[in-house]
Amino acid sequence: MAIAIRKLTQRKEIELLEELEGKIWDPDDAIPYHMTLTMSKFGGLLLGAFDDDQLIGFLYSFPGFTNGEIHLCSHMLGFLPEYRKRGLGVQMKWLQLDEARTQGFAKITWTYDPLETVNGVLNIVKLGGIVRTFLPDCYGELNDDFNRGLPTDRFLVEWFVDSSRVKRHRTGQAASPLLDHAPEVLRYEVTDGIPRPTEILLQREEAVLLLPVPAHFQDVKRADFEIARHWREWTGQLFAHYLAQGYVVTSLQRDEGIVRYVLEKQPLHDILS
Repeated sequence: MAIAIRKLTQRKEIELLEELEGKIWDPDDAIPYHMTLTMSKFGGLLLGAFDDDQLIGFLYSFPGFTNGEIHLCSHMLGFLPEYRKRGLGVQMKWLQLDEARTQGFAKITWTYDPLETVNGVLNIVKLGGIVRTFLPDCYGELNDDFNRGLPTDRFLVEWFVDSSRVKRHRTGQAASPLLDHAPEVLRYEVTDGIPRPTEILLQREEAVLLLPVPAHFQDVKRADFEIARHWREWTGQLFAHYLAQGYVVTSLQRDEGIVRYVLEKQPLHDILS
């Protein structure tokens, strides 16, 4: 049977979220039912994915304000392990966009770890989000396997609901950026299959820059935690510096073992149109 993805409005469906969160992550971190129910009543958007009558994935978001601007904050998306890598996350995000439009939101925001490049490909390459804001150590110390021992640096993704950019990504018509002669702002070397950063460059001013990161950061952590620490520290310096100079993350280029973030310096209107 095909997976059905829909908005959650019934109390019995919303009640299932707490148990599902506990199965996906840690039961102690699950959002209590009374909070998700209240959120759904007062502007929150809860989406669920069902295999027959079993809830196997969810996405929840709530209204937020930044500098007086209202937007939809998309906070958590998850699926049971056996339902991952099926493209369901992409489907759920497009439904979120449609629902957000009907509620009058012009923008959806969420965070992700820039060194988790699978999420980067989803958020930027497939969905057409952009990044203008870097949040160093966004959540403080987290003790799960993905974050333990390192600062929780995050990108803030901005997804402009009615922009031409997002429409092109939805229809598969997004153009690749021109990368001829675009310099890399981080140098690295690969030893025994593990990429190691060797130098950062903070004085580049070209219109398009490339920032390499490991394609499989968790593998780097398992192989050599100190190398992973250097990647976190040095990429954090670079992202903070260049985004503060007006660069925008607009794409990713995948290579064997390395993913290069594309940073462009041009007006927001041009990027979105």
